[in-house]
Amino acid sequence: MAIEKPIFCLPLPLGEIETGNERAEMPAEHLGVHKSPGLRWRTEGSDDIWVRGEFATSQIVSMFAMLEANAQPDTQIRLRLGTSQADVDGDSAPYDSEAVDFISPATTREGNRYHSFQQFDAVEATWWRIDISGHTVDFEAMSLVLGKAVQTSRFYDRGWEIGTNDLGEIDYSRWGVALETTGSVFRRLGFALSWVSEAEFEASFRKIMMQTQRGPIFVLFNPEAVETRQEQFYFGRFGQPPFARSSRKPGTFAMEFAMLSMI
Repeated sequence: MAIEKPIFCLPLPLGEIETGNERAEMPAEHLGVHKSPGLRWRTEGSDDIWVRGEFATSQIVSMFAMLEANAQPDTQIRLRLGTSQADVDGDSAPYDSEAVDFISPATTREGNRYHSFQQFDAVEATWWRIDISGHTVDFEAMSLVLGKAVQTSRFYDRGWEIGTNDLGEIDYSRWGVALETTGSVFRRLGFALSWVSEAEFEASFRKIMMQTQRGPIFVLFNPEAVETRQEQFYFGRFGQPPFARSSRKPGTFAMEFAMLSMI
């Protein structure tokens, strides 16, 4: 296996979400509130763990990710995409992943929070459904991403950066006593693409660029299917608006990305 090029995805609005199991204070609707990582879906026990929704209009879907879930080694996930509720509730869906391991490749992650990812040939869908099986405690997840995968045609430049952004703070009194305000620690990712063709920019990156600083973006920095892939997931907003700069070669752009990730 080799390092693979990054994948971007603008998450589609999921529509009204139905489920077989949710807590009143942590409903399945939270899976579609992509801007607020503190809002999560949590079940009451491990029975009837499924979610289903209908897009407002027919959409092209070629990838899915469920983020920050308390998956177990035996937890499995099944995704179905179709043009009707009957498609996704039955066995006739145009896309049916069948039940596959949630944590794939298998690994152990600090904090026991895992991301599940599937990429597939593009499907035109109006309905979607996800089923969780093999889980033995309450299931919890932060966000669900469905949309069109955009994989860069070239690798990023040398000098890419990773780091953190601590939303808490610490100070000290005059007597050396720590005065700490706790908060989440977000991850940072920075990289540049120097050879984006005009066709690639117009087909994909112009729309991504227009998300500016407010809309959430999914990035799988290295999709290579190895144990460390769990650390390659990023989901959040751009810390600074990306822009396209013309380069020496006509019809070619350079783009810089600085992401503040919630996961």
